[in-house]
Amino acid sequence: MRHPLHPMLVHVPVACWLLMPLSDGIALLLGMMPLWQVSATLAAVGVAWGALAATAGAMDYARADRVAPRLVRAHAALMAGAWTVSLIGLFGRFAEGQAVLPPPGWAIAAGLVALVLMIAGAWCGGEMVYGRGIGVSR
Repeated sequence: MRHPLHPMLVHVPVACWLLMPLSDGIALLLGMMPLWQVSATLAAVGVAWGALAATAGAMDYARADRVAPRLVRAHAALMAGAWTVSLIGLFGRFAEGQAVLPPPGWAIAAGLVALVLMIAGAWCGGEMVYGRGIGVSR
């Protein structure tokens, strides 16, 4: 494929993993119960769309690994960690097909851990594209 899919798909999980802790924080501070549902939806969409983005990233892995192997592996490990922690947190946000309102503290903490991992992984991704030119036509 001439244009890699991965860069196009990452925006949705990144947005979800950024907005989920924000939504959680506002729900905690202001007691706005509907925001717990928003956070649960963001968690579910982030995990589902993150799986799509990871699949597309795996298709680009070999080409990127030839150019910057340590950076690519760090990016993959950090983003896999963010996705895994988000998935674990998602289990705390739903029970019997319904959102748990409010979710347990560990599910909220999982969202924060996923955010930190995602930020570090996104930096690696940006360095691959903007610093090393991986996937950029010259």
